[in-house]
Amino acid sequence: MTPLCVRAEPGDATVAMEATGGRDYRAWSLLGDVELRADSTFLTLGYLGTRPEPGTPPSHVLTVGVDQSLGLHALLSAALQVGLPKSTRVELFREQPPRRPAPVDATTGYASQGAQVTAAWDSAGLSDVEFGGDASVAVTRYPLSRELTTTTATGAPVRYTREDVLWAARPAVGGRLLLGTHWELGARGGLTLYSEDPLSAGQFTSEEEATLSRRLENAVEARRLLRRFQSRINRDLGAALSRRLADVNATAGIPTAPARFDLRPSLTWKPGPGVRGQLAYAFTRYVAGEGHSHLVSTRWTVRLGAPLRVWAAVALQQDVREESSGEDAGDTPPRNRSGMVTLGGEYTF
Repeated sequence: MTPLCVRAEPGDATVAMEATGGRDYRAWSLLGDVELRADSTFLTLGYLGTRPEPGTPPSHVLTVGVDQSLGLHALLSAALQVGLPKSTRVELFREQPPRRPAPVDATTGYASQGAQVTAAWDSAGLSDVEFGGDASVAVTRYPLSRELTTTTATGAPVRYTREDVLWAARPAVGGRLLLGTHWELGARGGLTLYSEDPLSAGQFTSEEEATLSRRLENAVEARRLLRRFQSRINRDLGAALSRRLADVNATAGIPTAPARFDLRPSLTWKPGPGVRGQLAYAFTRYVAGEGHSHLVSTRWTVRLGAPLRVWAAVALQQDVREESSGEDAGDTPPRNRSGMVTLGGEYTF
């Protein structure tokens, strides 16, 4: 965790860039901070792009916010977020005459609109033990859509469409304890509440599954195909639902499904004024039926003079998936490990 109420000097503007990569996952962000009123009011602007896996179009999110300092100890923040509409099209079944007359295509799409309010407090003293904390609430609206397209034996198109609106509310709290000038303990946790099951909102109906089954050899093959496609959607939707603009990097992990709650303790060591190292652990529980994940990460920050600092982070994540009685053995590995690397920098001018 970074200090809660430390801001740029009067008249300064700060720009930070960050890029994260894993085996398939990619994320990149650009954040800006501009002073509007001396030592008290700041405008924040941000952009975030994510691509959970190859073949999935990237997501683009824009944010704008205002931070208001209330003296040396308190800070209030408010932000608006807009996720640009995106869609993913997959050819589930290719045309194979003469046995099967028609292909089956699936298209899913979503966007987002959200708001977040944060209150933070820091003791901001000079004693050997200092502390701080923050609390936030974010509410986001996700229009979800999907379309399944095929043709009848006569060549007439058959299209199934559905659109749902999923609401998500995420309250979160965090705290930090400074022990002397070299050590800092931090902890953060959040809970995500959904208006309905995020795994079924806007997804395929039993009628569509039956239509797909008629195009394939049997219902088992159809269910397997749809399950693999659903797993791909879950990774994409999980990244969107779990997104936190300033916390999409190796230390936050790669969500492979919509999250229910997460806990993130950390230990930070400051050996000198220009070096900072952090060791962190994160536990994320996904929604029912999707399992959980463990993440261990380390991040090191170095200040290169007054205006510039750079950082790098590496992490190892293990996802443990719950097995259901209806799954075929070998469809999805119960445990999946992945590594991530983040590089970033910040310049103040």
